[in-house]
Amino acid sequence: MANSLFTGTEVEFADGKTRLVKPLTIRQLRKFVKLVDGLDANMTSLSDEDIDKMLEAAAVIIEKSDTKLAEDREALEDAVDIVVFNALVSIAMGTDPNA
Repeated sequence: MANSLFTGTEVEFADGKTRLVKPLTIRQLRKFVKLVDGLDANMTSLSDEDIDKMLEAAAVIIEKSDTKLAEDREALEDAVDIVVFNALVSIAMGTDPNA
C-alpha cells in the first residue's frame, strides 16, 4: 500500500484491483460512525447483521473514490475482505494502515 494521508492511500482489494482511498470528510464520518457503533472491535464475534454494517461502512469509505463499487453490494462483498476492511477503517480515520 502506497501511503500519503493527504493524497490518499492505494489499497489492493480482494478482487485484485487497486483503489485510492482517502480519509473521510466530517459528513462521511457521521454516517460511518453510526454504522460501526457497537461492532466488536476485535471482530471475534460477528453476526450477519454486523457483516452487513461492515459492508455499508466500507461503501461509505469508498463512495467518493469508486462510486460504482460502493453502490454494488454483490461486487463489494467480493472486493472487501477483513484485511481490506481494516485498512479502509484505518485510512478513513486518518491513520496509516501499515502502522
